[in-house]
Amino acid sequence: MEGSRKMQQHAQARASQHQENLGYDAAFVQLYQSYYTKVFAFVYSRVGNVELSKDLVAEIFERAYVKGHDLREPSAYGTWVFMIARNHVAGHYRRQKREMNGMDRVKDSLWLTEGPPNPESRALRGEQIEHLMRHFRTLPRRDQELLSLKFDAELTYAEIGKVMGMSDVNARVSIFRALKRLRDRLQKETADSDANR
Repeated sequence: MEGSRKMQQHAQARASQHQENLGYDAAFVQLYQSYYTKVFAFVYSRVGNVELSKDLVAEIFERAYVKGHDLREPSAYGTWVFMIARNHVAGHYRRQKREMNGMDRVKDSLWLTEGPPNPESRALRGEQIEHLMRHFRTLPRRDQELLSLKFDAELTYAEIGKVMGMSDVNARVSIFRALKRLRDRLQKETADSDANR
């Protein structure tokens, strides 16, 4: 009698665990669909290669799936997955022991909804983006991460603060300063080219 009761309890516990796993899997699929594009945009902005970005994002979500059972606050999932992404990209660079040095981006073809109306305008926009990205890559890594989280991943200042380990006010100020450094570099180059004419 005692043995059959234990077997029943064990079967009930397994059924309960199975139901819990099904609920977790469904919740994970929903979160994956919600965050995939933003995580991909962040990773792509850091590595500049579509195929590598897909691989890294798959690894990031695999890690999130495995570790997600331990997440205490489901509402914190977004910032948590970006912390994983940030650490994973940093780990990728540590493993590679090198910086990517030729980020040829065609960013407008990936996520700008409406392209320029004619080939000349498309070429001009491509040159502008390439020019901007050349200066972007000269910024310190921290500035690049902050700007990528803001503009590629479209996180709020509060979310960026959590990912970067700073207050939302500090995140806002740091992004403002990073943008100013980028703007200053662009203006300096324009002034230098005007002086050389």
